[in-house]
This record gives sequence, C-alpha cells and structure tokens, in this order.
Amino acid sequence: MSVLQAGMKACSVDLNESILVIGASQDDLDLLRQAGFSNLTASNISTQPMGESIPQLSLNADSIDLPDESYDMVFTHAVLHHCRSPHRALCEMMRVARRHVFFFEPNDSFFMRLLMMAKLSFPYEIPAVVDHEFKSGGVDNTHIPNFIYRWNSNEVFKTASSYLAEREFACHCYPYWDFYVNEEELAVRQQTRIGSITKVIGAKNFIRLLGLAQSVMNVVSRSQGNKFFAGIVKKPQLRPWLTVDAGEVVFDRDFVR
Repeated sequence: MSVLQAGMKACSVDLNESILVIGASQDDLDLLRQAGFSNLTASNISTQPMGESIPQLSLNADSIDLPDESYDMVFTHAVLHHCRSPHRALCEMMRVARRHVFFFEPNDSFFMRLLMMAKLSFPYEIPAVVDHEFKSGGVDNTHIPNFIYRWNSNEVFKTASSYLAEREFACHCYPYWDFYVNEEELAVRQQTRIGSITKVIGAKNFIRLLGLAQSVMNVVSRSQGNKFFAGIVKKPQLRPWLTVDAGEVVFDRDFVR
C-alpha cells in the first residue's frame, strides 16, 4: 500500500479517475479501494464473478479491445510477466490510458540474477502452475509455465519512449524488497532450494526471517529488490519538434531552424 500511495503522490493521481484493472483479482480491487479509488472496472481473459457489483470485461492484455484513452488509468499487478509479449501488453495499457499507467512486476537487478544462479529464485513460474493444479497460472493463464520477465527503470523508459513518440511523458519507478508469502505458497516452491531450507527450520520461522531481512534490505539495498513498481504519466504536450496543423500532428520545421 505504501508503494502505491507514494506512486500516486509522485504522479499526481486524482482519486476520481476511472481505472481499468487488467488481470484483476479481488486483492487488486481491495488494494485500490483502500487507496481511495471507487471508479473501478475489472478485466481478465475470461470474466469470472468477483463477488461484488462492479463492471467486468473480458480482455486480453496483449490486445485490449477498447478505443484509445478509454480510462484515466490502466492498472495491473503481476500480470505482464504472464504475457507472451510483456512490452506489447504495456504498450496496450499506454494506448488505452488517458493519464496514467501503473504496474507492479518483478524487479531486474544484479542481486536477483545471483539469487536465480543460486536456485533461490527461478526464471520460470512453475510454482504458479503447480498451485493451480496444472491447469492454469502460466503464460496467458494456461498450464504452460511462463518466463518471469523482470523490469527496471531503463526498460520502462525505453518502452514508453518508443510507444509515446508524439507525447511527453514522465516515469516514476520504485524497486523494493517484498517477501510477502504464506505457508501455502512456500509449500509449492519445491523447484528451488527454499523447499530444502523450510524443511530444516520450518515455514513459520522462515517467514519470520524473511520479514526481518525485508526491513533491513529496504534500507541498505532497495534498488536490488525483488519487486518493481512503475507509474507512467501521459502528458498533453507534444514533443518539442512536433506541432498540430489542420488537426494533424506534423513535424515542426521551425524546430530545425
């Protein structure tokens, strides 16, 4: 919640904004409600009852079947790395958003690459498929484990710069450590050495150690964290070398002079 609230402040978000939640879960909706938002629309590959009366749409993140700038904000949490093309999905979010794009994803850092080499983390999301009884939880929510695409600030900036070629924009990126996990989630992580550790010290003790480590590491090495938040602000201004002529965006030849 604190990361989301800091992003809202940095990106000057209005609580009255209409929000499209891609790959929505009940936890996502609860988080946004706690942050103060009320104008929410949930979407997923297939519509499933969310337990509350809000608009629901069947949408694929790779190809969002909505007009440009349909919602003030497009939000997603831990969804992009389930797409066959995370960059395409992010570009679709930028297209459909009128003002803001917010997303939470795994962070790409040197330390996380070391953890994967040590088999304390993993490049493919096998536990998610195991947890969904080998029926879903993978790429495009199928039973095929997806590659965990990890982001950093430069990756976000390059993607936004390429897609928003006509407009100015701003990025607010925040890597951090978040070891939130419960005993059930630890139980399916047998593909890494975490399973061997929890067998020795117990899942509850392991979770306590994670909480202590998280507090320390967010102070001393936050940039190397396992989680990543990004907020993209679409500004109304055109690039300085562009102008509008007869309702069309064209190159401003005065810029060259």
